Order: sequence, then structure tokens, then C-alpha cells
Amino acid sequence: MERQTTDAEQELERTGDELEERIDNLDEEIDDSKQAAKARSSENEDPFDADDDADDEDSSGDPAGFDDPEADEDDEDEDF
Repeated sequence: MERQTTDAEQELERTGDELEERIDNLDEEIDDSKQAAKARSSENEDPFDADDDADDEDSSGDPAGFDDPEADEDDEDEDF
């Protein structure tokens, strides 16, 4: 006895096939990303490292002009 498939079953099958295809595509993209990351790490280049060095070289700031928020809290404690 042969069973006829309904529209809902056909739609479910079609959706399942689409999901499998999308998962396969994502797996390929993940593999490509891993390979690219491995290649970048082997080059040992960090694109963000240059930004950090620029901040470290700036020594023109005035540490005496630093506003210490804890100093303000200490002043409030003296009123009690």
C-alpha cells in the first residue's frame, strides 16, 4: 500500500534539504576561516598591535593632573 505525501510533509522535506545545504555551506566557510586564521597566526601579525604601541608611546600626559575619584570619596567620609 502506497502512502501519498501531503503538502506539509513535502514542505518539511524541502526545508530539511535546504537546512542541510546551508549547514554544509557554513561548514565550508568555517573551514576557510580556520585556514585563514591559521595562516595569519603563522605570519605572527596582529593588526591591533600597532594601535597599542601608539598609545604606549604617548608620555605627554600629566599624572599629577589625574582626578582620583577615591580622593573625593575620602573627603566625604570626613564630614561624619
